[in-house]
Amino acid sequence: MPSEQRRTGVLAALLETNFNAMVTPSIVKTIYVLTLIVVSLECLAILLFGVWLFQGGAWLSGLITVLCTPFVWLLQMLVTRVLMEAVVVRFKQAEYLRVIKDKL
Repeated sequence: MPSEQRRTGVLAALLETNFNAMVTPSIVKTIYVLTLIVVSLECLAILLFGVWLFQGGAWLSGLITVLCTPFVWLLQMLVTRVLMEAVVVRFKQAEYLRVIKDKL
């Protein structure tokens, strides 16, 4: 990150009208952690629903739900990670281009 981006906080970057300081790279980690929590809670709810189905008489549906839950979690986290990495790579490209431009 350029030194001017390190010195500005998220609020200062939000209020800066020249768009020299980027907000997204500083909040990507927070968004990823929040997504990890939400997806994990969602899959926990799916798992509990599968257990409920299993005990309620629909044992085959419950078993399939319970067995598929880890794959659902893995797929959702993989898609989230790929999207977050794409965002970070895009901002790093802009940062490196700015450094190249400043050297010229």
